[in-house]
Amino acid sequence: MLPPGAWNAAETDRGDATPAVILPPVSTSEPSRGSSRGGRPDRRGRGGAKGKGAAAGAAGGNGARGKNGARGKTGASAKTGARRQGGGTRAKVNPRIQIGTLVAPTDVVERAQHSRLLEIDASSEPLTERLVAPWVDRTPENVVLDVRAHRLLTHHAAPIETIWPDVRDTLTPALRERRQLYADDLPARSLDAALDRFLASITSVREFAKLGAVVFPFPSYFTPGSRALDYLEWLRGRSGDLPIAIELRHRDWVAGKQRDATLEFLSEHQLAYVCVDVPSGFDSSQPPLSVATTDTAFVRFHGRNSGAWERDVDAGDDKFSYDYKDVDLEPWKARLDKLAGAAKSVHVAFSGRTTEAASRNARLLVRVLSGEVTPEPRPTPSGPPRKGRPRPR
Repeated sequence: MLPPGAWNAAETDRGDATPAVILPPVSTSEPSRGSSRGGRPDRRGRGGAKGKGAAAGAAGGNGARGKNGARGKTGASAKTGARRQGGGTRAKVNPRIQIGTLVAPTDVVERAQHSRLLEIDASSEPLTERLVAPWVDRTPENVVLDVRAHRLLTHHAAPIETIWPDVRDTLTPALRERRQLYADDLPARSLDAALDRFLASITSVREFAKLGAVVFPFPSYFTPGSRALDYLEWLRGRSGDLPIAIELRHRDWVAGKQRDATLEFLSEHQLAYVCVDVPSGFDSSQPPLSVATTDTAFVRFHGRNSGAWERDVDAGDDKFSYDYKDVDLEPWKARLDKLAGAAKSVHVAFSGRTTEAASRNARLLVRVLSGEVTPEPRPTPSGPPRKGRPRPR
């Protein structure tokens, strides 16, 4: 774990963005946690002796696992050293780097058979036991599940029907009549209840050591200031030692002197800074930093669809419609390697208009990291030579 106030950063160039990555297939012979094989318990306590105590080591410290911070050879690393088609061997992908995609809550079991890391989009509906139980009982032992927080808790607009009934009961009649609510609309006790309800819904995922972290992607109007910092402080205090990753979507968070202040705050509160690959040039654009403020680093690839990025900047899937090229991902080889050196594990998640599109981009990153593809240089503009004096070099 990084000491408070210490964060690791590797400076990089500007202008990178990337969507989702899929990992090699998981062996179908591997028992799930619900199985009695290997003495592992199911969620009801039958079987072996693994329980909350063992889970705490996996959940604490923002998801670090094992001696080197990764639970075995997960994700892209599972295929390291494999033979290339056509002969030769691929370079090893750093085993600390785990690559996955954003998936819907109902797709977790299926996608977990092909990916060691998943980010579950739990932002749009209350999680129920029926939804969450299969994440624990029907997924492989060493899968890592990052969970995106409910949209109410990330300051996005939440339709009233997506808020837990018992939380709605704490609201005034006037608030219950609204079609949608924001976190700032809720009285403190209702907001406390909403966070408690969300965390309770994923308790079993954490107890069985499958939780990587809870990801909080804040909108572009969540800007630096005392109110935002107070909220993050409240979030950390009420969540205990839960691994939390924070994605900030306004460039002012890392502009000028504010950058050091932001990273120091996150480090002191054990909140992971989420690195991103997004279109550049917008207020909602973050530069492609390689920064670790906890012992687990996070990178989210959202694509580079500049035309749609600010169309509905804080919602919608169209902006994630982008097919990465190897030249887009090549700069991330050094960035991810530096992150793997600064943190015990690196969680890389790709967004996409569809899971299949995100998976294609994820597989491309695996090939780039393993040296399986050689990026072609970007074409230089051609045209007649300019007249006049040459520019100084």
